Amino acid sequence: MQDWIKTVPKAVLHDHLDGGLRVETLIELANQQGYKSLPSNNHDELKKWIQPKPNKSLAINLEAWDHTIGVMQDSDSIYRVTMEALEDLSNDGVVYAELRFAPLVHTFKELSTSEIIKSVVNGIKDGMEKFDIIAGVILCAMRQEKNSLEVVNLCIEHSDVVGFDLAGPEVGFSVLNHDRACDLALENNVNVTLHADWEVPEGIKEVVLDSKAKRIGHGSQIINDISFENEKVTFNNEAAKYVFDNNIALELCPTSNVQCGAFANVSEHSFGKLYEAGFNVTINTDNRLMSDISMSEEVNNVVESFDLTEKDILKITKNTIEAGFVKPDLKNKLLEKLTI
Repeated sequence: MQDWIKTVPKAVLHDHLDGGLRVETLIELANQQGYKSLPSNNHDELKKWIQPKPNKSLAINLEAWDHTIGVMQDSDSIYRVTMEALEDLSNDGVVYAELRFAPLVHTFKELSTSEIIKSVVNGIKDGMEKFDIIAGVILCAMRQEKNSLEVVNLCIEHSDVVGFDLAGPEVGFSVLNHDRACDLALENNVNVTLHADWEVPEGIKEVVLDSKAKRIGHGSQIINDISFENEKVTFNNEAAKYVFDNNIALELCPTSNVQCGAFANVSEHSFGKLYEAGFNVTINTDNRLMSDISMSEEVNNVVESFDLTEKDILKITKNTIEAGFVKPDLKNKLLEKLTI
């Protein structure tokens, strides 16, 4: 890895809080809480177990999330995980970060949703001050559940929350099933970013045209909606043209996509062609623990795969911050510090 990659200012929009715990924290919290379900209490063994295997991809290794969520059922643990996430990101050269999580899966020990959200918000506030990073939190509802209206209302009730997301499986669980929630978010000026990975061909259209999302979670599949002829980009449908014309940010997560089987390797990821075509691409970790990836490593993979320069990464960082949902005054102060 080139030295500048570690120190260049980086920004991340798509980072799941429950997918980014430190291995040692997972073990410590489990011991403190009497949580007996971890497959191992040995750091190296547990880390190896969590990582995607050739025959067990990140997409189906859901048991790992059972464990991280399992130890995040009290305010102190949720606060600690949030603080450590910002510390790790800041130490890795990240100057702007948005963390997302599904509050309703942290209620198994009778924490109220208000207590859960306040634990993360307090961690964000304290982490910003302590680690010199600008950050925000996005609340996720799950496509396979029927409680998205409840999550949007939580976004409305908690002014420190910066956005709403729909995550979870896409096949058989259209975002259109949550049209009332997306409409409610829009009516109340809640920022919306919705997952649209690669599994559903009409996913991009459903997210940006039907649901009016400001950003697309992942979005790598949009490469299937454009053509290249004589170095000119042709849009094959209205959704792709809309994304391009409106500079909608794609929250691309190359390593995670490869681990989920969407691409054979980072070099074959659509990131390179989308960047060259002028789409608003951003670089994201998705789940730092589950994918065993840091932002510097993610950036390095992209730099090496597509021959990008420090100037390219600074440009992407600037675009990422501009696409962020944190209050404009905080973003603008940060943007003033960046030199491109």
